[in-house]
Amino acid sequence: MMANARQSNRETEMTDRLLDTNSIIASAEIASGATGLMNDGLRGRVDNLLAQFRASEEKFTKDQKAAARRQVVKLLARRLNIERDLRKHPEILNEEISDPIFIIGFARTGTSIQQALFDADPANEGVRAWQVHEPSPPPGETAVTGERKRAAGDVVRHFVETCPGIMTLHPYWDNAENTLIEDEEIWTLDFWDNYPVVLCDAPTLAIREGSADLEGAYRWLKTFLQHQQWKRPRRRWVLKGIEHQRHLSTLFKVFPGARVLFPHREPESFLPSNLAIAAVVYDAITLGALDRPTLAAGYLADFRQRLEAVMNDPAMDDHRVKHMKFEAFIADPVGAMRQCYQDWGFTWSSETENAMRTWLDDPSNNSDRYGRHKYAFEPFAVNWAQQSVAFEPYRQRYLTN
Repeated sequence: MMANARQSNRETEMTDRLLDTNSIIASAEIASGATGLMNDGLRGRVDNLLAQFRASEEKFTKDQKAAARRQVVKLLARRLNIERDLRKHPEILNEEISDPIFIIGFARTGTSIQQALFDADPANEGVRAWQVHEPSPPPGETAVTGERKRAAGDVVRHFVETCPGIMTLHPYWDNAENTLIEDEEIWTLDFWDNYPVVLCDAPTLAIREGSADLEGAYRWLKTFLQHQQWKRPRRRWVLKGIEHQRHLSTLFKVFPGARVLFPHREPESFLPSNLAIAAVVYDAITLGALDRPTLAAGYLADFRQRLEAVMNDPAMDDHRVKHMKFEAFIADPVGAMRQCYQDWGFTWSSETENAMRTWLDDPSNNSDRYGRHKYAFEPFAVNWAQQSVAFEPYRQRYLTN
């Protein structure tokens, strides 16, 4: 019996260490082969994420703890590999990130199509999933093999398999390793965010919350782009993320040459689908623990905060920001992109236009290729008639005239 008790105690100790910060850092150093490269800031951000998990770890099974640990170890190992590259080649940080394009609209306002159209222009380059999930060695130093890209694609496929229904709502995940990603996923690589694609095995992962101060995150975003750009043909980067809405002044501080596209759409038209996407993702991650009304209440509260930030930020009137109505974009997508180039002082060529039209004409890019989902407020117990009035100032500023 004593032997059994000792074995049980050892198993308990091992389980308790699964989400231990020092243990995970040690494993990531072994996995990456990069030791002694953790700074206090990164260590603190790793510990903050793990503290969220530990606070609710009684809801984890042992297997779930192990799966969440593996995801965090892999994530940190990738980050340490990039740090090793930077130490080996400090000239990477001399790379100039020229005139990047940032798309900062809410989900379901045309942002994914806009991102794809900008990326279609040979003068531009979007960030793809393989660059986050297999970033090192830098692609300018060592050719990226097909197997390396497929390994990155496995991360995307695991997320899709974890979240049934996501393809109907957002079919672009079918590009796997070549999926154009959001900037929040790049930030998660440095533990500034908790983007669900790379952390979907943690069953208590809370819905994402924005940070009050992200200047360090923007500096990291620039470093990541420099790392991926080094020794490669120079193109304009195309980036996308909703957190930029709350940090536009900081974005311009770190990327003074940035151009920003902010599409606008009636909230009643896109919020039900936003809620559906959040429900599909977080229902899968939390194993159904987050009920629909609670999810909707939190999501709408966050949305109101975002609109308040948008309405009160003087940077929204900066000449580098292009505000565009969703209806105008849908009526003439290529014409809308052409107008952006004109307003931003970029060259519009026949090659640019042909590339964008080719993307639009390709049936494999049809947004309904996995079917169409029906969106409504009712499953979330949202009384839109009561909620709607709060968004009237936004409508008056960006949707009228």
